[in-house]
Amino acid sequence: MYSRGSYNEYYVRFIRNLSQSIPKRKISKNLLLIYLMIGLILTFNILFMTDIFPFSSLCKLQESVISSKSEDFNHDAISTIERSKRALEKLKVLLASAMSPDGQPWIWIPTKEYPSVPYQPTFLLNQTIPKPLYNITDLPRSVVHEINRVCRRLKQADQVGGAIWCKLFKKTYSDTLVTTTTILDDKSTYIITGDIDLMWLRDSSAQVHQYLTLWQDLEIQRIVEGLICRQIQFIFSNPYASAFRLTLRPNPPSDDSLEPIHVQKGRNLHVAMHNYELDSLCYHVRLSYFWWKRSQRTNVFNHQWLKAISIIIQIMTVEQHHSEVSLYRYAELDNNHQGSKVAYTGMTWSAFRPSDDATKYGYIIPSNMMTCVVLEQLVEMIKKLFPEQIPLLNQIVQLHADILSGINTYGIVNHENYGKIYAFETDGFSQHLLIDDANIPSLLSATYLGFKTPYDPSNLLMQSTRQFILSKGNPYFFQGKNVSGIGSQHTAANYVWPMAIIMEGLTTIINNNTIKDLDYVWQRLEASHAYTFSMHESFNVNNPFEFTREWFAWVNSLFAELVLTHLEHLEGWLCFRRTI
Repeated sequence: MYSRGSYNEYYVRFIRNLSQSIPKRKISKNLLLIYLMIGLILTFNILFMTDIFPFSSLCKLQESVISSKSEDFNHDAISTIERSKRALEKLKVLLASAMSPDGQPWIWIPTKEYPSVPYQPTFLLNQTIPKPLYNITDLPRSVVHEINRVCRRLKQADQVGGAIWCKLFKKTYSDTLVTTTTILDDKSTYIITGDIDLMWLRDSSAQVHQYLTLWQDLEIQRIVEGLICRQIQFIFSNPYASAFRLTLRPNPPSDDSLEPIHVQKGRNLHVAMHNYELDSLCYHVRLSYFWWKRSQRTNVFNHQWLKAISIIIQIMTVEQHHSEVSLYRYAELDNNHQGSKVAYTGMTWSAFRPSDDATKYGYIIPSNMMTCVVLEQLVEMIKKLFPEQIPLLNQIVQLHADILSGINTYGIVNHENYGKIYAFETDGFSQHLLIDDANIPSLLSATYLGFKTPYDPSNLLMQSTRQFILSKGNPYFFQGKNVSGIGSQHTAANYVWPMAIIMEGLTTIINNNTIKDLDYVWQRLEASHAYTFSMHESFNVNNPFEFTREWFAWVNSLFAELVLTHLEHLEGWLCFRRTI
């Protein structure tokens, strides 16, 4: 095949030979013009062909990628809806294979007795319930060392202020271990969320995140790997659930009695909330990935873990076609317990938000952003740990491409004041919800979670979105006398969440223009604890002594992470007490 240079040489020789073959005196000006035109046409075609052939190859590559969007994980050319249907059948098989020997068959078709499905009946008799071995009374040595290290630096920065922040850090950093963690006799770890003595997949994962750097401590290994094992068992008991319990509690609230009204809401011996929250499944993957990356330990990532991951991927694929394929029903949802109708977008549907509030439009953009991140993490893990799992890998890659494209196509709106921004929710029918909620994943937390997209390589969309959600344009942004921040539908108006203030700090890129933003974060958090030396769920922007949930371990862990992340800046702020 000729190169472009050889084609040019060919053209020059062609013109030279053409002109030499005819006596010059016989060539009229018009004939010479014709010859030149022929030569130019040949040249144009040659050059055009050399340019278009590489482009054609690129087009074929793009076509293969596009066509892969209509292939399943075995590379059979099928529709997206057929992929979801196959995922549903595989999900049924996986859940049946994960049942305990004394487990009851799954109910998939809703009835008057069981309107919330999928549902697995459980009975108190013949149940093997893991027994508590011990609670954490003495902190692991590595945790004590970290507390001492941080407190020493804070007190050196400012004796009085440093002592206050030392007390804050000590209580928040150790809170999960001291108050919420139980080691069980089946080598698993049960971690409740705080004043609600249930275990959420989301909360429990986030509650231990600040300890992952201490992976060399044997006690930390026991706690984290035990938590991953416990989460796997809960996923097997109902992957659509968000909150779990080991068994019925001794002094149960009304929803723990398993009377018909509670069974109708999808609750059983272990399932406390049948609320399907997409991010719950994402948090299990996130915990697994960061533990694996930090420690390089693999013993917990066995075939049980792989089965749980496969269940997660099937659910995400099924819920791409929620209205047409999904069998998930929940008694508290509208539209015959199915939730509002949605169109296919490529994204995956969720019944509830991270705040435990029902979605309005079904597709939560920040939850789908988090899903993209954990799918990338799963590809890395499975390639390394289970390289033979080619069909599962292909399914994950396909799902990631679908969701990323869906966010770009359906999740962006043009705001009159802020330009193009991400919506919080959409239904695929051109309806959007423009808010942000304090709970994570949120739009504010997307960069903290690691979301990146080739559709916006400069991150301009995220910057304009941040401007919107930290303004009064966001219905859940509240401004008080000295404090401002993002709240939630879950709490009253004018109550902001320390979680969102912390996330402002964790997503602030420190430079000369933003240093005051982080100063303002420290000021608000210091005022918010109201001498309890703990972070709360929310507080009144005009009176921090009016707050909700004094014992909320997730936000305590996140606060400790912020201190560790920006310790040097916190020292500087304590030294000079810069005010806004």
